Amino acid sequence: MSNFSPKLEDATDEKLMYMINELDFRVVPLASDELTRRHLGKLRENIEKFNEQSSKQTNKMIRLTWVIVLLTVVMVFGLGLQIYLAIYD
Repeated sequence: MSNFSPKLEDATDEKLMYMINELDFRVVPLASDELTRRHLGKLRENIEKFNEQSSKQTNKMIRLTWVIVLLTVVMVFGLGLQIYLAIYD
């Protein structure tokens, strides 16, 4: 689906770096573009994985926050009950 020749698409990253370092000005721009395209694809995948993991972690933090709120309400109710029992006992 890219505009690059099959040779560039089939080349490994090391071969592309070698082409770039050889300074053959007919190939350098194409090899550089292909290498950049590959790295952008990897970066996009890593960002998607990171976002997925961040979403899971955020959901866990929200649930933990609600558990803390529930425990705080129970603790306040218990404190109120203790005060009531201490005053009216």
